[in-house]
Formats: sequence, structure tokens, C-alpha cells
Amino acid sequence: MSKIKCAIFDLDGTLVNTIDDLAGATEILLKKYNFEANWSLDDYKKFVGNGAKKLVERAFDHTLDEQTLNDRYEEFKIIYDEVKLDHAHAYDGIKEQLQILKDMGVKLCVVSNKPDIAAHGMVEHIFGKGFFDYITGCIDGLPTKPDPTTTLRALSAVDCKPTEAIFFGDSEVDMRTAKNANIEAVGCSWGFRSFETLFAEHPSVIIDETSYISSLF
Repeated sequence: MSKIKCAIFDLDGTLVNTIDDLAGATEILLKKYNFEANWSLDDYKKFVGNGAKKLVERAFDHTLDEQTLNDRYEEFKIIYDEVKLDHAHAYDGIKEQLQILKDMGVKLCVVSNKPDIAAHGMVEHIFGKGFFDYITGCIDGLPTKPDPTTTLRALSAVDCKPTEAIFFGDSEVDMRTAKNANIEAVGCSWGFRSFETLFAEHPSVIIDETSYISSLF
């Protein structure tokens, strides 16, 4: 993979463990509307991956009409923005691995389905402003992953071709995003989905420790 010039990373479940705060914000919203669901943390790990709006839809057990869902989604974004850093932390070894890639001259991008303002705020808080070459979350008016639009925008921003990139992600959404963008996919099994879920998507490789990241370059 000597021609690889860019590493694209999903955020939630790949770079940062965010599940406690995502679940906490959702629980606040559910309690506000007296919706008793008793979801577990494992349930929330299955709910995330397709963006915050889909998380809200799943948490309310698909009971909301479109307008109500949109309203709840807007409320969720406000709640989550207030708590998003309460427990979020980078996975062990991630920062060191990213620095190795930077020292090799590899461009670093984050492509997330998290609301764009939350994605920027979280990445810059945990990794430092300017550490990544490009960051994008969910932008109103643009399709979310697994549509390749935001991924291809990231590649364009760092002047790289799909054949010059690797996409790291922890979910089937990420694996399908990479496929749709014609990028080599690496499944990260330390995240929110199981090894079996990743394996079913036929990524180029699945890694179970962050220390393997730089060995792929």
C-alpha cells in the first residue's frame, strides 16, 4: 500500500468511544416525552451509525411521524451538543497511530454521520485544532453515509484519488461507504459492531487493535 496518501476515519466507534454520551442524550430526550423503552447500551450500539436522525427514529421505536421526527432530531442535536464530551474519549493508541501516519506524510480525514458542528467540536477538542486535514459530519442537504458524497468531498479537499486512500470504520455503514466510493475498506472491530457484522461486508481486512493501523501503510 505504498501509494496510499490518505487515511479516512469514521468518528464514533472508530476514533472515539462516544456511546455513553449518545445514549445519555437520547435518554434525556426520551424522558422528556415520557417514552419508556428501557434500551440497553448494546441497543444503542446498534442504533448508531446512520446519523443522529436515524438514532432518534430508532430510539422512539419508529413511532414518530416525519414532522415530529424532525422536531425531535433538532432537539437531540441541542442536547447532545451539551453532553457530547462528558465521557467521550479516544480509543487507546489511536493518537499515537495517527501521529505515525502524519509523520509519514499521510493526509488524515474524518468522515462522520454525526452532526457537522458536533463532529468538528469533538475532533478538535480531543485531537487538537488542525490535527486532521479535513473533517466533515452530517451536513443538511447532503446525503449521509453509506452514500459516498461526503467521502468523495473529503478526498477532493486533500487532492487524493480513491485508489490512494484507505477508509477505516467500525460498522457496515462504513464498509458500504468505502465500497460506494471505490476505496479500500478496513474494519475496526473495537467499535460498536461485531466482527461478524464487519466480516459480512467483505472489507479488505479487519483489525482488532489500534496498533495495526500504521502497519497497513
